[in-house]
Amino acid sequence: MTAKGWIGGVRLVFLAIWSVVVLVPLWMLLSIAFKTPSEFLENPFGLPASIRLDNFVSSWTQASLGLALGNSLLVTAISLAALVLFGSAAAYALARGSSRIHRALYAYFLLGLMVPFQIAMIPLYKVFRTFELINKIPGGALAYVAVTIPFVVFLFFEFVRALPADLEEAASIDGCGRVRAFALIVFPLLKPVTATVVITNCISIWNDFMVPLLFLQKSSVRTIPIAIYSFTGEYNNQWPLIFAGVVISSLPMVIAFLLLQKQFIKGMVSGAVKG
Repeated sequence: MTAKGWIGGVRLVFLAIWSVVVLVPLWMLLSIAFKTPSEFLENPFGLPASIRLDNFVSSWTQASLGLALGNSLLVTAISLAALVLFGSAAAYALARGSSRIHRALYAYFLLGLMVPFQIAMIPLYKVFRTFELINKIPGGALAYVAVTIPFVVFLFFEFVRALPADLEEAASIDGCGRVRAFALIVFPLLKPVTATVVITNCISIWNDFMVPLLFLQKSSVRTIPIAIYSFTGEYNNQWPLIFAGVVISSLPMVIAFLLLQKQFIKGMVSGAVKG
């Protein structure tokens, strides 16, 4: 067999293994979501006896998933808007600046990448409690901004630094100020990295459990992971309802990915080329 044939064979084996790794958990998720509690206890890995939607209806009503979906959408949307707006603006100012203050501020943001959330969560909780931001949607979004902004600034900084400054200099000759040049010229060019920032942070914020557990404790402001967590107990977990809730909570992310997948791939490819 030639070297090309060996490479093709290895690729097929890798794709087969990867397909099993991806499809088996997905099949178990859907299978258990359609089972009754007795079917799950008797044979958790088997097929459901029939396709019924009882678990989805019960999960939706008992955990108030409609309210939780709305809260998750609000927290995610506010967090992403703030991250893109402030992250790109800060990265632009730092990338185009050349003074020691700019370098020191960028180093300060990079230091934030090295601090785990587990170390920062207690001081952050005390600050939020002082300013009465606990159990409020904007407070939860602000917590995500505080935790994620160093990585977002890092992504935008590297992308802005790779852009030529000729367009901005030409715009400044025509009387365009810094803010206007950023809004009209630079920000549209950041579309690939903006899509990468939005998709990666959207998934992590949507699925996050720790931040809403600390900052959004009331039932009126709880998000999807906390709502699904209500099906767990000390002695019994309602697994069919949990899996049905997971299926419902996954649908918005699947739709968002299908709509933005082209921009996501462009952003990843562009970042790889620049790296």
